Amino acid sequence: MQPEKMTTKTGCLVVYPISSALLKAEEFLEKVEGITTSNDDQKKFVDEIYSYYKVDVSKIDEIESIADIDNEKINQWLAERGFQIKLDPFGPGGFGVASMLDLIGEWAIKGKKWSVETEDGKYYPGIKMNNYGLKFHKVRDNPNFIIEIETKSQDRVFLMMAEEVPTGLALLDHVEHIMNDKITTPFEYDGVVFPKIDLDEKLTLDWLIDLRLETPSQEVPYYVIAQALQQTKLKMNEIGFRVKSAVALGILAGAAPKRTEPYVINRPFLMWITRPGIAKPLFIGYLNKDVWKDPENLDM
Repeated sequence: MQPEKMTTKTGCLVVYPISSALLKAEEFLEKVEGITTSNDDQKKFVDEIYSYYKVDVSKIDEIESIADIDNEKINQWLAERGFQIKLDPFGPGGFGVASMLDLIGEWAIKGKKWSVETEDGKYYPGIKMNNYGLKFHKVRDNPNFIIEIETKSQDRVFLMMAEEVPTGLALLDHVEHIMNDKITTPFEYDGVVFPKIDLDEKLTLDWLIDLRLETPSQEVPYYVIAQALQQTKLKMNEIGFRVKSAVALGILAGAAPKRTEPYVINRPFLMWITRPGIAKPLFIGYLNKDVWKDPENLDM
């Protein structure tokens, strides 16, 4: 087994829009006999993630999807929702799908505008919260606190400083291990300070290319993913947060002691959002200093 690749680069893993886009493709085709993978990441996604996520999609009101044979209609649908990613034409018999998660939350107790001073003496726009409405955890052999923040809904936001994190789908395993191993712990600081965030990430989901949807049709026995794009936006301030993430797939028809100072998150950190009754995190992000910005508001 190869060791996990690690990174310090800001990046997000938002898997529910990927799952809902693939589910929309299955619904569009009506009859899919199976899914054929072409690499280890696809196999992990199909076997360990998609089977759980697709069950949850109908439970998440903030997800919506579209399928069409015209790429321009899908691109317009994305643009109307504030996204810039675009699909190319699909070719004869092909089609596309897009799915979006738009998740917004307000802190149960509004924070205060603050500044985050990093270990190298630089300052970034931040948020300070008192301890009311917060819970604190740790995992073994890790000195960093896990800060659990209540929202006005049932969603919970977790923050934890990390020097580096695994890349790709391994990040999901990493966060789930933290969630499973965390232990509630006493907290000796006077509140928490953490950065405001303004992130806009566009990427190609290269690992998803060539995933095949098998059908019973003799004329078109399978369809293959030829385009896989994702754009994720995150804004976080003293009022709350907003996550918008869209996935667009182009699919071709196949021929055959009490301290007085606050605990300060002043190094890159993991952020994830959970909801009771939903199997997996709604959002995972690793947030480095390049996105520590004041978004001013949560409009997107």
